[in-house]
Amino acid sequence: MYQVPPGSLYVPCPRCHYTMPTKVTMSWWGGVLGAKMTNLVKCPQCKLQYNGKTGASVKQFIVLYMGFWVILTLVVLAVLFFAQA
Repeated sequence: MYQVPPGSLYVPCPRCHYTMPTKVTMSWWGGVLGAKMTNLVKCPQCKLQYNGKTGASVKQFIVLYMGFWVILTLVVLAVLFFAQA
């Protein structure tokens, strides 16, 4: 998709093309782990969050990540519920 410019660790913002995004260390949807798994960065100009290595959106990953945890929680609750019976 995008090339990492010299002197920067991340690709430029896909929306405004700002070349110095900042690393996101924690997110509301994934905590520390989700942000690290997606190489999440945030553009200081337009506030877009995206994958810092590819420039791709992280929306699909967020949906899958949250879905995984919801399903896992439901399975654990079902096991606990049926174990009492």
